[in-house]
Amino acid sequence: MSRGVWALYWAQEQEEAGKSFSGTNIYEIAPDAPGWAEKWAEKLAGSICHLNGNLTLDHLYLTALEAGFPRDREAFGYNLGMQAIGSEVHWTDDISVGPDTPKILVPSYEFYEGAERSEPDVRFARP
Repeated sequence: MSRGVWALYWAQEQEEAGKSFSGTNIYEIAPDAPGWAEKWAEKLAGSICHLNGNLTLDHLYLTALEAGFPRDREAFGYNLGMQAIGSEVHWTDDISVGPDTPKILVPSYEFYEGAERSEPDVRFARP
């Protein structure tokens, strides 16, 4: 979960400093996520599991696969992380959504250096 959110954050910081990444896949060029970003992702993962009846992320991923999610675990984690920060990315983006699509609750969780000391905001969990 941390890699994609970190890459976006890192690129925004770099662009504010005057660098341009036009036409570049920032996910591929960003450095590894720092420890604070990993801790943020661990808290997010725990919160997602708790909100969804203490199901594991593996179970939620298998649920997503059964609903037609066409990508790997890393992509699923990326989508959940991006959903948590309020981007327009959602885990259901690549599937046909209907009334039988499982609801996977994801809390709101801001991402910035120091956010790992806070907790995901479960009051605004979105399916």
